[in-house]
Amino acid sequence: MRPSFKFGSFIAVLSMISGWQTTAYASFLDTDFWCRTYGCAVVHDGQNFDIYDNFIFAQNQCCVPNGTPMIPFSRRFGEFNLTGGLSANQAPNSNQSMILGITQNGVITQSLQDNGNGFLDASDSFATGFVMNATTNIALDGPGRQYSHSFFITSRNTRFSLRGLSSINSATQDFANTLSLNDIKIDAAVTRLGNDGGFRFGRRAITNNIAVFNGVTDLGDLQNLPTRVFQFNRFTGIRRGNGDINDQTIRLDFLYTMPDYDMSMGIGSLNIDVLYDLYKEP
Repeated sequence: MRPSFKFGSFIAVLSMISGWQTTAYASFLDTDFWCRTYGCAVVHDGQNFDIYDNFIFAQNQCCVPNGTPMIPFSRRFGEFNLTGGLSANQAPNSNQSMILGITQNGVITQSLQDNGNGFLDASDSFATGFVMNATTNIALDGPGRQYSHSFFITSRNTRFSLRGLSSINSATQDFANTLSLNDIKIDAAVTRLGNDGGFRFGRRAITNNIAVFNGVTDLGDLQNLPTRVFQFNRFTGIRRGNGDINDQTIRLDFLYTMPDYDMSMGIGSLNIDVLYDLYKEP
């Protein structure tokens, strides 16, 4: 699962292949031999899912060692969802950036009139003029400063963790020196029960014994090596029992917050890759 981010022209995309729909009846978690016998985890976007197995099919043997990535068996999962819905995230293109506002005494008094896409581009404008004084400042405004995505997850007969690894793919102009991974905050959370756009989740899920690592507070905490963000410590899994796979899932949420923009940061772009993967745990 690989989202990428661009600050300045800010992008968030998960590149995986989708196209196979799940059944609306029984979950394969209940019937699949490999999942029942050796354990598996599933990530879901509300329409399609990917299976992560402990069994090593290429060698026809069990199982991946503890502390190593589980093996993705399928490539059906689509893009991360906008949190609270099933719509895929809308990523800006190279001509779009974050909305800017004019502040007086720390309060935004003038903001760009957005044309509806949530990003700064050539079709945006100020509604009226503004007066510069000693307290005038430029600040980020609107949804561009915070970005949230989610996906659904379930499991059977395995302990596992979700680990993240962040890196700067490229940085241009001033941002190469003024912004870093430590400047972008991350808040990870679990939503145990809900209804996103008609997708009802969590009704047959066991949600205790899930650890959220609060020490991960910014993308700098995910650099250099894959770092635990969530750990699922219940061996029998998230699944409670037979049923629709939708009911057996919970939702993992990720909120990213950009730093307060200061004119001293200059201009440029910052492309950041964040790779999430599932690891088998003892």
